[in-house]
Order: sequence, then structure tokens, then C-alpha cells
Amino acid sequence: MKTLKTKHYLVAFTLGLTLASCSKDEAVTTDPASDNLNETTVLSRGALPEAVEGNLIWEIPGVKAHDFSFNYNKLVEPSECGTTPFSAVTSYYNNALINGFISSWDGNPDAIGVILEDYFAINQIAALIGKNADTFGANGEYTHYVENRVRSLEKFWDMPDLISVRGQHTYTLEDLSFIRFIYENYSNATPEQVDYLVGIANHFNTTSDQIPENPFFASDGFASSTGVIVIGDGIVSMLAETDLDPKVVWSGILAHEWGHQIQFQNFGNWDYPVPAFSNTPESTRMTELEADFLTGYYLTHKRGGTYNWKRVEDVLLSFFNIGDCGFTSSGHHGTPLQRLEAARQGYLYAANQQKKGQISDPQAVHDAFISALPGIVGEAL
Repeated sequence: MKTLKTKHYLVAFTLGLTLASCSKDEAVTTDPASDNLNETTVLSRGALPEAVEGNLIWEIPGVKAHDFSFNYNKLVEPSECGTTPFSAVTSYYNNALINGFISSWDGNPDAIGVILEDYFAINQIAALIGKNADTFGANGEYTHYVENRVRSLEKFWDMPDLISVRGQHTYTLEDLSFIRFIYENYSNATPEQVDYLVGIANHFNTTSDQIPENPFFASDGFASSTGVIVIGDGIVSMLAETDLDPKVVWSGILAHEWGHQIQFQNFGNWDYPVPAFSNTPESTRMTELEADFLTGYYLTHKRGGTYNWKRVEDVLLSFFNIGDCGFTSSGHHGTPLQRLEAARQGYLYAANQQKKGQISDPQAVHDAFISALPGIVGEAL
């Protein structure tokens, strides 16, 4: 079976890396075609092949921020970093996903690429082309809330009708006709091969209690420079399991990704201590922390999100939970404490304007962040 390597990494793997503690990951030694793989009790992603090959030809157009992919290169000096409540949640679902795959696996090595690679790309494509993308929440229960928040962000930042916000759902992967459509249009598979791949999908959808229900299959959260924001039900539900109000999580992620859209709108005009979106650890950390700062500013401003202090603490905690320790990674978002501090500095900046009720233009907010950045990261850049 000829396959093409997809442009994306396994989300369960990369998201786990992003959110894990500083402990070293287990070495990968298993051969994907090994006859004894289905006899192994898998408790971590490290027990599966490191390089999973999928069947899709897919690349998101434009610059993509908030990406969980990892390419290790230039060093960022570590600061205080450790486990968070989110680590336990993601570990649970990662283990459930892998064990669910093993329990349903019939030994076909091609199934690894379909279920543990293609499914993530298929659901990302679904959101970006608009399949089931106009609702938010597993049952659409947060659609009205998200729509109202989008209108608020448009007004606050003076960005009417510029950004398209799209939902992502695990139930999309139950639609075998859509899976067939993706293989027919985003792979070089022959009709016979498409039938074969859809047959694999049907087997796992029928026999596994984790596929496609596991929240990792809808855990995207990113902004594209083409003016699109994607937020999956899975990333929201997993964060909510750390005792956060789901509405706070929706607001926090949406405001953060909107912050990236503001950066895209001002790319080339704003000055930074290192080049923005240059795919280095320093650059990614800087733009991610600024998005956190913009989030803290909007959500706590009395003409923005209008959250009181208790709600502010929940928002700050959500960013604390999504911090990472991948200091040498081009996807490094900042440590939990750095993300917490970036959002808090945004809140403090908004608090200083509360009496006047003014809204600073994006340039002024950017300048405030650049001034606060050395204190946020605790080091000179």
C-alpha cells in the first residue's frame, strides 16, 4: 500500500509533549509492522512508532500560529516549569486513545497511519473547509455564546467581518462519506485504495470506544494568517475537566487566537526584539506570550470581556494549564508561569484604564507588552 506522509504530526503526541512536564519522553523502539504490537499494553505515545505515515497531501495555507508541532533547534533558557492539572487530563485521554486503538487493532500496519495520523488531518481539513464548522460544543450548546464573543471582539478591536471562527468536532469522523471525500481529494489513492482506507476507518469506528469519541480528535486550537480561527470541542472539554467554566475556556482560547490575528494584521509594522513568526523558540514564545497579554487585556476590560477578578483568575489559570516546557522547540509557548504572568500583565494594563474607560489601539497595547516582556520571561532577550 503506497502512502504519502502527511504534513502534520500526531496530535496526541505533539499536544502531550507541549503540555507535559520537563521529564524526558520514553524512547521509541517499536517497529510499526511488528507482529507483537497488538500484544503490548500501551500506556504512552512513546510505545508507538515515532514516524507515522499517513495518506494525505495537506498543508494549511499561510502562516499558522499556536501550532503544537515540534522541531527542536535553538535553545531558550529554562525557567520554573512543572506539571499542571491539564497534564493529568491529557495523559488520561492519550492513554485511552492508544489503548483503544490497540484493543481494536487487527494487526494491519496501514491502520496506524489511518487512525493515528489521517484522522487528525481529516478533522483539521474539515474545519478549514467548513464541514460542521458553524457550531461550537459537541451538541452546538456554545454556538450562541461564541457568536456573541466574536461580535464583542470585532467591536473591541475594530475588526468587523475580518475573521472566520470555525468549530471542530469528533463526530465529523463518524461520517464515512466525508472520510471518503477527503481521501479522494487530498490523497493519491486509487478508487480501490480509497475503498480499502475507508474500510479501515469503518472497522475502528465500529469497534473502538475511543474512535472517534476521544477529545484528542478535536483538539485543534490555532489561527491562520488567512483570517481563520479553529477551535475544537476537545481542547475546550479537556481544559474544562480541570474545574474551569467551559465558557471561560471558550473565551480564553478565542481571545488568544484573536490576538494572533491582530499580530497578523500588523505583521511588518510592529517592532519586536526578535523577528516574529520566524519558527524559533524565542520567536514563538514571544508571539504566544503577546497573545496571552492581549487576551488578559480584552477579557478584563470593562468594554471588552468585563470579567470580574474571580473570572480573571480562571482565565489566567487556563493559560497556566496550557504552558509547556519545550524550551528548545520552535513550538515553545512559554512556561506555565510565564503565560500566567503575561495574561496578568494584560489585566493590569486594562485595570489602569478602567476609570477612563478607554480602549487602547493595538499599537499601544503592543508597546505595553514589549515593555513588560523582560519581566514576563524573567530574562533579557
